[in-house]
Amino acid sequence: MKTVPFSDILGQVCQLIGLDRPSLNDKSFGTIRDFCGRRISSIWDREEWPDSERRINTFTGNPIKSIDFISRVLITENSDPIITEITNEQIVTDPQGGNSMLIRLNLDIDFQRIYLIDFTDNAYKRDAIEQTYISFNNPFYILKDDGTRVPITDKNYTFNYTTLEGERGPFINTIEILSLVPGTVEYPYTYKGPNSDFTTKVVFNSNLNLLVQLESDALQGLEAFSGDHRNSTRFKNESFLVEDFNDRNDTGFEGGIIQEEYSYLRFLTNGRKHIKYRTTCPRFTGVKYDQYLQYSTGSIVYYDTGQASSAYNPTQKQLPSRGNFFIARQTVPVAGAHAPAEDSQFWKMISIPYRFKDYLINGISADFMRSEGRAEEANMLDGSAEMALQQQIDVLMRQQGQVQRMNMVYTY
Repeated sequence: MKTVPFSDILGQVCQLIGLDRPSLNDKSFGTIRDFCGRRISSIWDREEWPDSERRINTFTGNPIKSIDFISRVLITENSDPIITEITNEQIVTDPQGGNSMLIRLNLDIDFQRIYLIDFTDNAYKRDAIEQTYISFNNPFYILKDDGTRVPITDKNYTFNYTTLEGERGPFINTIEILSLVPGTVEYPYTYKGPNSDFTTKVVFNSNLNLLVQLESDALQGLEAFSGDHRNSTRFKNESFLVEDFNDRNDTGFEGGIIQEEYSYLRFLTNGRKHIKYRTTCPRFTGVKYDQYLQYSTGSIVYYDTGQASSAYNPTQKQLPSRGNFFIARQTVPVAGAHAPAEDSQFWKMISIPYRFKDYLINGISADFMRSEGRAEEANMLDGSAEMALQQQIDVLMRQQGQVQRMNMVYTY
C-alpha cells in the first residue's frame, strides 16, 4: 500500500488554516490529530478501497495448536524399552501388533471452544461422545520409515479427549486418535496462528463449529468463496453469519492488560474458504515520543523517523521529514535505545493510505475552521474534500477499471 506520512498532512493543514508550524503547540497538534481520526473513520468503509481490504485462504474448524506422537512401547523406570528375551523385540501395548501410533492433538483454546453440552443427540448426557467422529481440514502428514508421507485425512476418526472447565461447563482441550500407519515417526508441526497455511483444523461431526476467526486487524468480513475467485469465476460464493464471542486472548504485560479482539464468520459448509475482509480503521492518539519514558504495550506516540526527532516541525534541513504515529508492540524500555522505526520489534507504524491525502487535508482544515466559527470557509473546504474523494473513486472505477468480476457458478 502506498502511504503518506502524517507530517505531510500536518504541514499542509497548517498552511490552509493559518497556523505557524514552527510554533505549533501540543493543543493545536492534538486538535488536528483528532480531526484526522474522525475524517478517516468516516470514509474507511464508504467504498471498497483496495487500501483497506485484505484476503486470507483458510479452512473451517478448530485449529490444532500442537501435535504429540505417543510411543506405545513399554518402558522401564529408566525410560528404556522392555524387550523380549529370545527375539529382542520391543514389547508394545498395541492390539495392532505395533503397527499403530497414538496421536495427541492439542487444540487452540483461545479459539471458540467445543463444549460437551453442544454435541447432538444428548451425547454428553449419554456419555457417548467417544462414539462420535472427527475429520480434518488442511491435514498434517505422517512421515513413514520408508520416506513417504501419508495424510491424516484418510477417514473419519473416533477419539478420546480431555477437558477443561469453561463458562458453560467442560470443553475439549485435547483429543487422541489412533493412526494405523505402520512404522511412523514424527513429522514437524509448527503453529503460526489459526489461518496459517500450515495449520490443520479439526471438525467434530456431531458438534459442527464451522468457524473462521478473522485476523486481529480485521474490521468486517466482506465476502467469501470456495477458492480464490481472482483466478477463476467458477468458485462458489459462500454464505456466512457474522458472530461475536467474548474475547479470551488477553495479553498480559507490566502495567496492564491488552485484549485482542476478533470477529468470527460461521459457514454452512465445510472446507476451504477464500475470504475478503476490511481492516480496522487507524486510530490516532498520543503526543510526542519521549526518550526518557518507558512505554507499555499499546501506547501510541508521534515521531519523525526522517528527522530522528519528535518535533512537529522539521529542523534539520539536510534530512527528510517523515513523521508518523507508532503503536508499541511490547513494553519499550527507557533510555531512548528503541526509538520508533518503520520496521521495529518494539513499534508498528500506523499507516495512512496515500489515496486519502487530499481528502484529509481539506476535511481536517474544514473541521478546524468550523470549530473556530468560520463556517463559510469550512463549507468551501468541505466541498474540496468531497471533490478529492470523488476523484479517487474515478481513479478506481474509470482509470484503473476496478470492477468486481461476476460469479459464473450458476449459468442456467
